[in-house]
Amino acid sequence: MAHRLETVPLMSPGPGTERFLTVHRFGQIGSRPKLYFHAALHADELPGTLILNRMLGWLRDADVAGEIQGEIVVVPYANPVGIANRIMGYHLGRYDLDGDGNFNRWYPDLARKVGDRIGNALGNDEAHNTAVIRQASVEAVEEWVAYGEANTLRKALMALSIDCDFVFDLHCHGEAIQYVYFPENHWERYGDLAAELVCRTVLLFPTDSGSNFDIAPTTIWHQLRKRFPDRAIAEPPFTTTLELRGQNDVGDDLAAADARGLWRFMQRHGIVAGDPGDPPDLLCVATPLSGSDNLVAPCAGVLSYRFHPGDHVQAGDVVADIVDPAELDFEAARTPVKSRASGVLYGRAMSRLVRPGQSFAVISGHEELPPNDLPVIDY
Repeated sequence: MAHRLETVPLMSPGPGTERFLTVHRFGQIGSRPKLYFHAALHADELPGTLILNRMLGWLRDADVAGEIQGEIVVVPYANPVGIANRIMGYHLGRYDLDGDGNFNRWYPDLARKVGDRIGNALGNDEAHNTAVIRQASVEAVEEWVAYGEANTLRKALMALSIDCDFVFDLHCHGEAIQYVYFPENHWERYGDLAAELVCRTVLLFPTDSGSNFDIAPTTIWHQLRKRFPDRAIAEPPFTTTLELRGQNDVGDDLAAADARGLWRFMQRHGIVAGDPGDPPDLLCVATPLSGSDNLVAPCAGVLSYRFHPGDHVQAGDVVADIVDPAELDFEAARTPVKSRASGVLYGRAMSRLVRPGQSFAVISGHEELPPNDLPVIDY
């Protein structure tokens, strides 16, 4: 089927104003597997937009040649609301300025609604159950009454992705190496994705609860498997968040390399035609997300880092000092912040000014850590 271009209008925030999503579809609509890609849900995280732009032409050519198995949906920028968030020349794309929070949070858990609707229709035929669950999930999203512009955006993104087999959410950190949040139940089968993208940190996480975008398509399946253990219910879809270095790592050369990695992944798993060759070696050992240390500022001040993204840190190392610039004594002006984990510093805040409770750096670790004593502000 030829490339199809759609626009999805969002709720108008005021008279004379309209925003919309631009959606590209390739392959045969309604066929399987179905893949969904989007970038810049946090609208100031732009590396993924260039990656998807690079892939659009390749997908068009593959579509014309009949080389796509299934359907591929691409939303090059997933957040026109956040794209417009500018204050005095500064772009702030992580939060809705109208009060509806982090754009990558507060996606509803529809598992109970879906289960109540289809419980009696589930049996021992996994393929039949899969079709029933997908259709009920689509209907549950359609019935969600979403108030406000940000929630209508969330609803639109869920409607595009809720019934997919693969969901790729492209983000980045403030300053970072390439890393990935990877669903732990899919690591063995799809771990080559991390190798193709040259990730230096892989964070394994459960996808059975949470309000992030990449969790929304999976919680339904997890909860139905728990609620109806005697029914044949398939594994949840593969959903992942790709952290594509830092906010300033935006350029065609990097984007082309990452796009080629995603393309080879799709080739290896039979989604687009072609020989990807053998996957490269992994550059790291996968570690649990629960083992990461989220460094939190105990006081306000100016950050002075002692380690850079990609550096190896030992538990007890001082990762950064928070400096009170008005303190006369040089040593007294500095509050050291130590790591509780031994691993790689994979991301840190770009701004050097911190408030108490603000998370400013993350370090991977192999062992689960207890919660931080300090309350964490999600910056």
